[in-house]
Amino acid sequence: MLIIHNGVMDQALQAICEKAGAVVISLGHNAGIGSAQNRGIEAAVKLGAEAVLLLDQDSEPQANMVALLAYHLGLKSNIAATGPSSVDLRTQVRSYFELDTGGWPRRWQPRHNLPGQTVEAAYLIASGSLLRVDAIKVLGLMREDWFIDHVDTEWSLRARGQGWVMLGVADAQLGHRLGEKVSRIWLGRLRYVPHHSPWRNYYMFRNALLLLREPFVAAHWRRYHLTRLAQLFLFFLAFAPQRWLRLRLMVRGLRDGMHGRTGPMS
Repeated sequence: MLIIHNGVMDQALQAICEKAGAVVISLGHNAGIGSAQNRGIEAAVKLGAEAVLLLDQDSEPQANMVALLAYHLGLKSNIAATGPSSVDLRTQVRSYFELDTGGWPRRWQPRHNLPGQTVEAAYLIASGSLLRVDAIKVLGLMREDWFIDHVDTEWSLRARGQGWVMLGVADAQLGHRLGEKVSRIWLGRLRYVPHHSPWRNYYMFRNALLLLREPFVAAHWRRYHLTRLAQLFLFFLAFAPQRWLRLRLMVRGLRDGMHGRTGPMS
């Protein structure tokens, strides 16, 4: 097991990790999710790994998750990655996979008590996904200069643009906590909505525009993400705390995205 610490590692925490048999790599500062994932992938490849499992610090693999992902990854050589169905540990709400229909994306929700369900997903969330090393060698690593947000979306769409498959495995389940907290609001129906800190709004908006500039992103995905940005813009202003700070950060993200600026927010 490799633990990549995006900061200065506390000696007590490092001792606990090493006692558990983990190899700890401390980056010394917050270099972003893409950089952390890449350092872990590179270290795993050097150790001879054929596949790399990515996990955030707040992710909890459920029983047999890794075995199921590995089994399905091995079924076909054109599968770049397999990913689990996430369950929010606070609300017990199960996530969905988005499907590329060639038009407006469709949400696919796994059916309960129906084993063996898999689906070719448009993209996979990084945490919990099992990546084939051979695919990484062909496609390249994660976009470090994006820092955070849409890093996994970009890699997934890049892979699919070259004929690889991103496979969602419903029986493989990951306990996860998306966002710092969850609110229950009425938007046509009762919904659980995760909240991130205001600074994440900058990266959400900037990196969405950066994603749309990529040549492998089809026109229907551009329309989808632009519509999604408009919805998020209105939602954050209407329901999220610190709305004026969020407004400034969203506008700044849009401006920097239009100018192609990358890296951490200065």
